Amino acid sequence: MNKSILKKELEKINKKNKRRFYMPGHKGRGEDFDFYAYDITEIPGADNLHDVHGVIGAVQRKLAKIYNSDEAAILINGTTTGIHSAILGACVSGDQLLVPVNCHRSVFGALALGRIEGVFINPKIQKDMGFAQKIELESVKKALAENSKIAGMVLTNPTYYGTTSDVKAIAELLHRKGKFLIVDEAHGAHLHFNNKLPMDAITAGADVVIQSTHKILGSFTQSALMHFKGERINRQRIKSFLALLQSSSPSYPLMISVEEAVDMAYEKGEAVFEKIIQAHRRFCQNQEKSAPITLYDEVESDTGYDRSKWLFHTQGISGEQVETLLSEEYGIQCEMSGDDDVLAMTGMGTTSEDLERLTQAVWELNDKIKLHDFPGRPVGKKNGQAQKNRLTESIKTEVPLWEALTSDATERESLQDAEGRLAAAFIIPYPPGIPVLLPGSRMTPEILGYLSRLLDQGVAVVGIDGNRELLLLKEKGAIHES
Repeated sequence: MNKSILKKELEKINKKNKRRFYMPGHKGRGEDFDFYAYDITEIPGADNLHDVHGVIGAVQRKLAKIYNSDEAAILINGTTTGIHSAILGACVSGDQLLVPVNCHRSVFGALALGRIEGVFINPKIQKDMGFAQKIELESVKKALAENSKIAGMVLTNPTYYGTTSDVKAIAELLHRKGKFLIVDEAHGAHLHFNNKLPMDAITAGADVVIQSTHKILGSFTQSALMHFKGERINRQRIKSFLALLQSSSPSYPLMISVEEAVDMAYEKGEAVFEKIIQAHRRFCQNQEKSAPITLYDEVESDTGYDRSKWLFHTQGISGEQVETLLSEEYGIQCEMSGDDDVLAMTGMGTTSEDLERLTQAVWELNDKIKLHDFPGRPVGKKNGQAQKNRLTESIKTEVPLWEALTSDATERESLQDAEGRLAAAFIIPYPPGIPVLLPGSRMTPEILGYLSRLLDQGVAVVGIDGNRELLLLKEKGAIHES
């Protein structure tokens, strides 16, 4: 029998020695770490994550002090479990929660687990690439005026693409009305460490903030942090859900990596992100706006753009082609690509040499494409843009989320036959993990076309199998409530 199959495959990847412009933020660089030596259990002196009385408590107090929160909790099951616990702890069954439709899948999972009613609002859409940009304050005001039972709001900030909302103004509005704000800051654990980055959610006044310390800082994948600020939410209830939902055998290597990642950011983060910010600005200042590959720069934003995200817009060549060329010809592996975009993620492990390599590679590719040294293809942006816009506007549920998710009146059907049918499971392109369909959502022609296009491009879509089949509610039959 073959041994260490996964390890050997990852060794093959590492031997290619490509520049890492994808998460996690350490980029494969860091001090040697002996997992086996530190992989212990809750013996005397090691404390207990779920019953803190010693060294783990001291670490969490230090982390809270660094971030200026009232209390911090290390998470070893990722931001996902933090979001689940925050929502389940802040709401009770039957509550309404204000939810932007571009939230992560974990938010919708919490709604289903807690039988919480989501009041969905749409983000502003970026006009050229069609991604969710920000949540406008007026949308929040309108939703609050129309839904008196809303207990609070969950907000993703910054987004996967680096765009931000006015968290401070949204928090102030909610607090004036006696509502709470939970912020999914999975992509923003670094914001606190350089004042040229957008304001972090703790400073902006959020009540609970959950951060993935591995995405841009340097902790190990699956580790995260939760912060509490103020007394609007019952912390003990949230902690009870953390103890319920997280592993009862927490990983000490993961916990150590969170502390060390934040320590490193506290000591060196300002300089690291200054270097990244300045390189991003130089690229934007020097680029030709009509070039085939341009770097996105949200100049009109009044809340700032996270320049740790290098989001390239492509014209006359697809984002997938650019990602492949960067990988195969220049030894650069990006985070993701789409029809007309490529995302390169920087982080604490990104070096000046990495940034120079990426910059030069894109300049060279632009020259080759202009000279027709590479056979690019038109992307058809208008059609793609329309699909993305309608897609974001279409998400809603016609059957309560938890009823559809627990129904036994389901059947598997092919995607091509699913138009007009109600989904019985989450349908989620990955990355960035934002649902396209929820259990109880109807498959519109626009969504069907969008999903077909993603699958044709080889994009992974959770909820659709290799035969392009998905789980649907039967057109006739009762919904079973568990």
